[in-house]
Amino acid sequence: MMHEGANFWIRRADPNHARDYIRLIKGILAEDPPVDTPYAPGEFNPATGTIRDLITELNAGDNSLFLIAESEGVIGALTCRGGELEASRHCTSLGIYVAQPVRDQGVGSALMRHMVEWATASPLLERVELDVFAGNARAIHLYEKYGFAREGVKRRMYYRGGVPIDMLMMALLFEKKP
Repeated sequence: MMHEGANFWIRRADPNHARDYIRLIKGILAEDPPVDTPYAPGEFNPATGTIRDLITELNAGDNSLFLIAESEGVIGALTCRGGELEASRHCTSLGIYVAQPVRDQGVGSALMRHMVEWATASPLLERVELDVFAGNARAIHLYEKYGFAREGVKRRMYYRGGVPIDMLMMALLFEKKP
């Protein structure tokens, strides 16, 4: 659907990608040292049908999105889950994962670029928000590169190994004309 170069493709996920998506996330969660995610390795174990349903649900919504990066399997994913209330339908919450072997090779940037294009073209979306580990300079740099601004800090939001972790709240705002 959307070609990014010789090494990978970006496109909307379809329900058949559910197993590969689960494999991607489990692989990322098994990394040592651990990546910045609130999940412990054993805490992410959804049924394939659950992820199939999530892919269908997100890609059917006008304020939600489920993208994948592919190269001989799923190597990255980006989700945006839109607000369900009338008061929050203009907002969507972003999550992004990239497999360790392909980090720093443009996969995260390509996923972000496609998300920004999608959100910009949407007559509905005015806000894309995310939470990121406050110490994750690489991810924060990527988000700022695409226009996200820091909005605040959730202090001691998570604990890993007994150590408190702060989360940085960031958002990208779009001005839409009524």
